[in-house]
Parts: sequence; structure tokens; C-alpha cells
Amino acid sequence: MGINERKREIVESLNQHNGFASINYLSKKLYASRSTIRRDLMSLEEDGILKRSHGYVSLVVKSAKESPISMRQIENLDKKQIIARKMEPLIKDGMVIFLDSSSTVCQLAPILKTKQHLTIITNGINIANELSHAQNLTCFLCPGVLKHKSLSIVGEFTSQFIKNFHAELAILSCKAIQEKGIFEGDDSQGLVKKSMMENAEKTILLCDSTKENAVGFFKLADFHALSCLVSDAPFSPSLQRALKEQIPMLFY
Repeated sequence: MGINERKREIVESLNQHNGFASINYLSKKLYASRSTIRRDLMSLEEDGILKRSHGYVSLVVKSAKESPISMRQIENLDKKQIIARKMEPLIKDGMVIFLDSSSTVCQLAPILKTKQHLTIITNGINIANELSHAQNLTCFLCPGVLKHKSLSIVGEFTSQFIKNFHAELAILSCKAIQEKGIFEGDDSQGLVKKSMMENAEKTILLCDSTKENAVGFFKLADFHALSCLVSDAPFSPSLQRALKEQIPMLFY
């Protein structure tokens, strides 16, 4: 088991036990030595994902704010990969596409590398890095202010730069989804995503099923602003009804 997979397993194990577990328990569950688990826990603590205390660890309480990129890269990775595979038929050669900086959208990178003559505009340093060796596409990285926690570029320069393009697709994720719409945990991220939506013919939202239980304070859009929603699994019946009434295409 690689280090990133082990970190993901640690976070998932903590989530399954109300955010709290002992190092001994994690060592036995992951079939790894205590020293290996300690190194992983130190790394996760440095990333702001958990706290260690006297042989036990606990997850940092989630909030409506934006999570660190290091946590988002390992959290619900299997669900994000399922979503990415469902997106493959929707991306065609020659398209111009906006991509936000989310860890879910970043999972599209292997698919994008198989396409021809794409033009990608993104505010995600992580995404630009993933595509840096792809010779079959052109990638524009937006200018602006660097958000270190999310490896994103945001701000007025970013939104103005986006207005120079007209894309066929804006492919985005969100912090939370509710019957009232989709929400972000950071207003500066939300404003960049709004600019992408305004300058694209269609908007596709990539949203894993856990986002229904998340919280976000900045409203990104109502459902009718979306052309398509792609998830790993259905949401609750009441949210499902709201989605079906307002979004033309749904993939679960």
C-alpha cells in the first residue's frame, strides 16, 4: 500500500469512528507498523487534517470553509475516480474547456491526456501541473493571487482573464449541494467559478454523494444554471427530485 492510499485509509477509518481512533487500532487495521503510521499521521497533522494526542488521533472538525488540497486529494478518492470515468464520453477532441482547481476535477487529467487538440483554461496549479507534459493540448493557467491551501489562483485578475475566452464546457465541483442549490466554502473560489460558468456554453458539475452532508456558505448557483451533474451515486430522494426537475442531464 502506497503512502497516499494509506493516508486515505487513515482518514476514512477516522470518519467511520466519529473522527477518533488510537494509533494501535490504525496500525492493526492497515497492517502497518506503528512507526509507519506515526509518519503518516505527522504528515496529515502538518497538512491540518488531524491532531495527535497521547497515542490517539482525531480529525480536525470540518466547517463551511475550504479544506486543504492535501486533504481533498485523498478524501473520497474512489468516488472521484468513478465520476471521472463517467465524464470520458462527454469530452470531445478540439473542445475549449474551463476547469476549476478542485481535486475532483483534477481526476480528469488522465482522460484529458488521451484527447486531441483540447484548450484548457484553469485556475488550478495542481491541474496545470498534471497536464504539463501533455503535448496534445494547450493549457492556460489563470493569473491572480495564489491561495496556498488550495493551490488555486483567484482574484479580480483571474476573473478578468477568464472573460477573454469562450468555452464549450465549464467543468466544476463544489463544497456542498443542498435543495437550495450548490455552495462553495470560499467566496474567492466561488467568484472564479461563476466567471467560468458565465463564459461557457454549458456547465457540468462533478459532485460526489458525500457533498449532500457538507456545508458551504457561498452560493455558487441554482440547479437550473447547470447543464449536467455527474455523481458516483444518487442523493437523497428529496434532493433527487429537485435535481431531476431542473437539470437536463444526470449521471449516477
